[in-house]
Amino acid sequence: MVFRAADSLPPLLDSILANRGEDTELIVIDGGSDDGTVELLEKFSSSIDYWRSEPDRGIYDAMNRGIEAAVGDFILHLNSGDRLVKIPVARLRRCIEEGTTVACFAVLLDRTRVFRPRTGLLMKIDNAWHHQGTFYRRLSHLGYDLRYQVFGDFDLNQRLMLRGARVRRFEEIVAEHTTDGISSSRARRHEVYRIIRRNFGIGFLLLASIRFGLNAIRADLRALWKKVRYAAR
Repeated sequence: MVFRAADSLPPLLDSILANRGEDTELIVIDGGSDDGTVELLEKFSSSIDYWRSEPDRGIYDAMNRGIEAAVGDFILHLNSGDRLVKIPVARLRRCIEEGTTVACFAVLLDRTRVFRPRTGLLMKIDNAWHHQGTFYRRLSHLGYDLRYQVFGDFDLNQRLMLRGARVRRFEEIVAEHTTDGISSSRARRHEVYRIIRRNFGIGFLLLASIRFGLNAIRADLRALWKKVRYAAR
């Protein structure tokens, strides 16, 4: 899913093409870019199974369109700026045999730290599956709710949990992601709260607000400590 990504799309496509095999399908949905992205897609068209460029209603509308065009067993969403590290084909084949609904893998963030998926209670108050590391069974995918602009994947994950999705977690890193996108903004947290309240109720909303508040305090203290250390040099 891309939009005006003429500069950042080539590295992503290169990383996918370097890892794909005959059992991998590549679909690109562009939101009607006018910056040369379409010309770039035409250049790569022989290596892309399906692509189209037209206005959409946002990233989750584009993702829904990509799902509609897909024919494979599992779906992984990557955006411009991301990098694919590996396609865990053997793991995914085993997941198919076991009837797994969601296969969660680790993601390298900002090339410095690793996001490892978790399940259980945490998923009721925070998104513990990274989107760029989560493979969804196509036929079990519930689609993204377009009421959410940034955290529609969190809503999807919670709805899958409520429906009893069979989830498996793995330690391998499958993608790289940079956390300077819109979803990292504190100003968007109200959307997270809406999702938690809708899916699990006000009790878990209160737990989430406490947890996020403590995390924000810790982040501010770490930033302050860095400034003090720098000033003391």
